Amino acid sequence: MTVNPIERVNTPPVDAKALALREAYKHQPEPFEAEFAALACTHPEACACEDDPSWAAFIARQTALNNLWRQVAAFNAAYPVGTPVIAYPGARPEDCADVTRIETTTRSRATVLGGHTAVVWVNGHGACIALTHIDARPGGAA
Repeated sequence: MTVNPIERVNTPPVDAKALALREAYKHQPEPFEAEFAALACTHPEACACEDDPSWAAFIARQTALNNLWRQVAAFNAAYPVGTPVIAYPGARPEDCADVTRIETTTRSRATVLGGHTAVVWVNGHGACIALTHIDARPGGAA
């Protein structure tokens, strides 16, 4: 008779408090975020190379990407997961009169999507929304 090896594993009982702490820790800012945000190439003109014509375009792309990560770090520092927000999935009200407006809360930390857009996911919407289309809701709790 063979014994299922999984049955032989002595697993500790599930501790609800430990699970809750582990879940809450997932949403804390990483300790390196502020340090990472400070690593910008502050003088891209000093990084140029006359011998490589694509160098300026590369530096411009890297600077733009770094600026996106700075926006993400600032958003995550100011607005933890669960912050009440007003989200505009399609366009901002200043740009279009007929916009969808969602009063909701964030359900993730912000990140950079595809190297081109700073985004966050919100409750009640299936896709991520650009940080430029998110306003923190005044008044605090949802």
